Amino acid sequence: MLKTIKKTIAGLALLCLGGALLYAQEKQPQWKDRAEYDLFELIRKEQNPQARLQLLQQWEQKYPETDFKDGRYELMVQTYQQLGKAKEMIDTAKAWVAANPKAITGWYWINLLTVSMNDTSPAALDQGEKAAKALLEQIEDALSPAKKPAQATEEQWKQQRATMEYVAYRTLGWVSLERQQYLDADKYFIEALKRNPNDAQVSAWAGRANVRTKQLERQGIALFHFARAAVHSGPGGFPEQARQQLMSSFEKNYINFHGSKEGMDEVLKLAQSTAIPPEGFKIESQDEIMAKQEEELKKSNPVLALWVGIKRELSGPNGPSYFENSLKNAHIPGPDGIPVGETTVKKLKGTVVSVDPPKRPKKLVLGLSSPNMSEVTLVFENPLAVAPEPGTELEFAGVVTEYSLEPFNVTFEVEPADVIGLPAPKKAVPVKKAPAAVKKK
Repeated sequence: MLKTIKKTIAGLALLCLGGALLYAQEKQPQWKDRAEYDLFELIRKEQNPQARLQLLQQWEQKYPETDFKDGRYELMVQTYQQLGKAKEMIDTAKAWVAANPKAITGWYWINLLTVSMNDTSPAALDQGEKAAKALLEQIEDALSPAKKPAQATEEQWKQQRATMEYVAYRTLGWVSLERQQYLDADKYFIEALKRNPNDAQVSAWAGRANVRTKQLERQGIALFHFARAAVHSGPGGFPEQARQQLMSSFEKNYINFHGSKEGMDEVLKLAQSTAIPPEGFKIESQDEIMAKQEEELKKSNPVLALWVGIKRELSGPNGPSYFENSLKNAHIPGPDGIPVGETTVKKLKGTVVSVDPPKRPKKLVLGLSSPNMSEVTLVFENPLAVAPEPGTELEFAGVVTEYSLEPFNVTFEVEPADVIGLPAPKKAVPVKKAPAAVKKK
């Protein structure tokens, strides 16, 4: 837990400038007496954190009110950090902002610890949201250009502001994610990445938030964020092993969503160059690609377009419901046919893959999308007199009775009269009778 905090702090640019940069005093602070100053000097020189904590607690007991209360709170938080005591750190920071609501560093620590402690209780999430909003509010005053200390450059002061804003938006995004407010989470994570594009964890969280919206148009954005988390290897990136796992997961999910690796390299290159998907960024889903193909098929091959649409519905998450409500016991295509684009399709078309049994079959297995795919089974009430050869093209219509998803197959009950292309029974060749013998007279 504390390692996470230290790593986060390491990535923040200007906290090393110290408390003097964060809360300017209108008047010079004064020690209560020489004893308070001597106690502070002991604290400043003490290298052992446990001994320093005891001195800080002594200072707090002897001088509950002091002009250096903000500095004392900051020293106590840092000492608890060295001791690995996260709960005491956040409790001290909460006491700090209660004593001084304008203590921007106290609000900052609550933000960091809210996320790193991973406490998802409602009270902790409320506390994190409050701390993030308070931090953003304090920034306007505490880090205004007019309050820039002489020892800080303008660039340092701007960076300090960006760092604080980043931490606040990161907290708001994490809180929203845990509350299942996924669109809000994505909005806040984007603001955090604008200020710190190197935070791979935020990219991963943004990916998770977009996936969980369950909105089709946001799944491609989710894949972009996961790609960013996988390819970013600089400061703020995940360790090599974690990045390899992220890359493997990204590739698998990309193919599942898009249907192939096409365009994957371009997404990875884009994710290397920016942490935020550009305006209009989109990865097409398999369904969107198939829909486009269907529109083209409606013009070039309306019979195949009808079958592709049926198969897509049956293969989707609502396949069983679609079968029960739209196909089961229905005659497909019906007597009047089915409109497809500007054409009315009255029969489906397929290629014989196999027959069962080989002679006088009652079942024919056909491929419709491809001559080699076993997608449809035609069932006849009576055996066919002649079995069609594999590769024979048939046009058919019939009553749909059942379907299976694995392996995919739809069963039609058909009448021979509804199937075009069946081989005709061989006509019997009449046997010629031998001429009768002529009787001799």
